Amino acid sequence: MAARLEKGSRVAVVGGGPAGSLSAYFLLTFARRIDLDISVDVYEPRDFTKAGPAGCNMCGGIVSESLVQMLAAEGIHLPATVVQRGIDSYVFHSDTNRIRVVTPLKEKRIAAVHRGGGPRDAKERKWGGLDGYLLSLARDLGARVVAASVTDVGWDGGRPVVHCGSSAETYDLVVVATGVKTGSHLVEKLDLPPKRPETAKTYVTEIALGEETITRHFGSAMQMFLLDIPGVDCAAIIPKGNFVTVCLLGRGIDNDVVEAFFRSAAVARCFPDGWTPSEGVCHCSPKINVREATVPFKDRVVLVGDCGVTRLYKDGIGSAYRTARAAAKAAVFSGVSSEDFRKHYLPTYREIAADNRFGRLIFAVVHGIKAFAPLLRAVMKVCAAEQVRPRRRPRMSIVLWDMFTGSRPYREIFWQTLNPRFLGLLLWASAQELTRGRRAEGRRKHMEEGVLGREYADGEVICRQGEEGDRMFMVEAGRAEVVHEEEGLEAVVGELGAGDIFGEMAIFERQPRSATVRAKGPARILTLDRRGFLTRVHEDPSTAYRIVEEMSRRIRKLDAELSRLKGRPRRTRATRPAPREVSRP
Repeated sequence: MAARLEKGSRVAVVGGGPAGSLSAYFLLTFARRIDLDISVDVYEPRDFTKAGPAGCNMCGGIVSESLVQMLAAEGIHLPATVVQRGIDSYVFHSDTNRIRVVTPLKEKRIAAVHRGGGPRDAKERKWGGLDGYLLSLARDLGARVVAASVTDVGWDGGRPVVHCGSSAETYDLVVVATGVKTGSHLVEKLDLPPKRPETAKTYVTEIALGEETITRHFGSAMQMFLLDIPGVDCAAIIPKGNFVTVCLLGRGIDNDVVEAFFRSAAVARCFPDGWTPSEGVCHCSPKINVREATVPFKDRVVLVGDCGVTRLYKDGIGSAYRTARAAAKAAVFSGVSSEDFRKHYLPTYREIAADNRFGRLIFAVVHGIKAFAPLLRAVMKVCAAEQVRPRRRPRMSIVLWDMFTGSRPYREIFWQTLNPRFLGLLLWASAQELTRGRRAEGRRKHMEEGVLGREYADGEVICRQGEEGDRMFMVEAGRAEVVHEEEGLEAVVGELGAGDIFGEMAIFERQPRSATVRAKGPARILTLDRRGFLTRVHEDPSTAYRIVEEMSRRIRKLDAELSRLKGRPRRTRATRPAPREVSRP
């Protein structure tokens, strides 16, 4: 059945978390591009400005580096009022050792955030939550936020009806963007296929330590634990503002597992001397999606985020972004029938689901490594050695970094581990560790806490004319000047401010940079990788819209400048006046 959004169409988004907020944001953004006037209602009962359960979304609160870059490309910048700490390194802990792996560019491109207003015992409201910020972006575009729960859904003449208390509203499209628990109830009511997502129980707690203590003991590093605790696939401590967030993910998380984790010597080493790690006042055991629902749509209904599919254990917010954007694009530019979603949304959905199969395989291998001490020591040894020999390709560090940051698909990580050089390195180190044990520790570095990107001092060069590049840049804070060099002379040809993009031609062609850009005063710059950006453009060409828009703006500006110069009257050399005849006496 053909069905399209038309002028005056109404859309309901059930759930105001990242998947719901981004669905509303992209629906309205895409509709504006084709001058389509639609209205969007977001149903969200929680107040994300409140501390504790009233505003909580029960999540570790990590925004991956790939998502930080994609949001920046969309024009969505995570401000320091939301980012409580920019992560520049990961520290991997075994029972006996630890090593620090720094981001390759020594730049903060991972954000630690609270999803709501913070833990229930928060005494200071210095930062806002990610969910509230994303919802405000949708509201600024015209979305109406309904602060109430959806009590029931049904159908009226082929259109979905949303019940909220005693009121009922009919819509042309319903986007279900809830968690797995609420979503399963709505899926049943909307007559979607019966297979619901499989779930696993997790554990999250917020421990109050104070900003000074966290900076001293954790810095800007996320702590990851390779401990042989049955049932735990992933364990982490995430430093934020005044709290650290402890997350345990897996299929066997219970009270005994939590107690075993806190009793671990590796965990105790992270905290101040004499301090006994234990759960905080604010803690929960939410269920997460570990296997997708069968079919996430029907006519005029689509599931996005956790209630449909999400990346296994990592980058759930990134999955919310990808599914929300793909569903919104399908709805606005193609239609809202089942066939439209099958053609234009299902490929993104299936890609995440297929990648999770590689993820399950990788986590099974990690369990085996954790259980075999010589192999775990070999992994730690190789990774530590790579940190002090930066000229060599850090193959082990890259695998660990990509796996635990969620920066690359599991499929790519899996194929990286099958590289003969990687396998040879691991086997050689494992053979050595079978007869002797060695421990190594990486270096420590950290920058200012609650920001993303890299800091540049006044006059420091960000990119240089003539050099080849494979990334573009975005000014997060401060200013930069564009300088053209010719025959040893410099000319300032432009100035850039917060939100401006430069170096974007390196994304599309490998040509020497046409100008030098350097900081004008202190500046903070975020890089966007060519490979990651073009991968997303290949999946969804409209991702490049903002870049093309910026390039078009610059071309118009250049055209106006050329027109102005052509219209300026030419200066000619003045002719010397003829000498006046002077009568002589």
